[in-house]
Amino acid sequence: MRVTNNMITGNYLYSLNKSLERQNTIQEQLSDGKAIHRASDDPIKAIRSLRFNTSIGGNEQYTQNLKDAVSWMDTTDGALQDISSITIRAKELAIKAVSPNPTEAFKAIANEIDGIINQLVQIGNSKLGDRYVFSGQKDKTEPFTTVKDAVGKVTHVVYNGDNNKLSMVIQPGLADANKDSVNLTGTEVFGPEITKPDGSKTVTMFDNLIALRDELMKEPPDLTKISGEPAASTIQGKMDADRNAMLLQQTYIGARMSTYEMSLNLLQNNNTIISADLAANEDLDIPKAIIDAKSAENVYNMALAVGARIMPMSLVDFLK
Repeated sequence: MRVTNNMITGNYLYSLNKSLERQNTIQEQLSDGKAIHRASDDPIKAIRSLRFNTSIGGNEQYTQNLKDAVSWMDTTDGALQDISSITIRAKELAIKAVSPNPTEAFKAIANEIDGIINQLVQIGNSKLGDRYVFSGQKDKTEPFTTVKDAVGKVTHVVYNGDNNKLSMVIQPGLADANKDSVNLTGTEVFGPEITKPDGSKTVTMFDNLIALRDELMKEPPDLTKISGEPAASTIQGKMDADRNAMLLQQTYIGARMSTYEMSLNLLQNNNTIISADLAANEDLDIPKAIIDAKSAENVYNMALAVGARIMPMSLVDFLK
């Protein structure tokens, strides 16, 4: 095969550019400490990195969902603790009222019960950010509103939310409202809605407290309606049933929160492991890269020196 000057020049420049490209690749790696910048650098590592990043991205979304869910349930649990304390006080007042020698006047007890009703409405309207925690899926709607008489006394409390569950996806697949729900509705906490004889609607817990207050405002009150036999049909018995139902929901939300917190810890640990695997796959071996960079530089310099000797002479060289 006839070797021409152009062939010699072309081959030399090709080799020189490859050497320069090698230097550029190593310098690019050293600049950010990453061994892979494009799939062609190492296809196997690139595929592995893609899988790691996909897993981390999915886990980060599930992690955020879990954090949001735990925050929601924590707000709910705090409200339930307040409701528990207030209903204990309401029961104490009911017991005082029916005791043989009540230590407080009936109207004074009634006024405190009235304050308790308003407190419970405020707690029922608890929010996390701009969302109401007891409104079901209608979380932009204030769940409880009061209807008052001419003198400003609450006559009944209306529930404006719905009974649907809020679900958050915490693992691959579709959310299951029964398994992934994070909320309690107003009727689960404060009792079901009931329709009164006048056609108005109210909620059981509020209705029983209103009945207690109104009975104590009478002169004289019929204390057998507050406490008597059968206990389940008295105001105090109904209040106990309301509180027990609320405590059952508090137990449920506490168990759900513990489950979600464990899932959150598992996901965070999993993310730590995957991130470590990703770093091991992508991070550059710095000492080796420095040696490779020096070696590539030496090869390039030697190529320049050799090229200066073997490249064909130009017309200028002949004219010297």
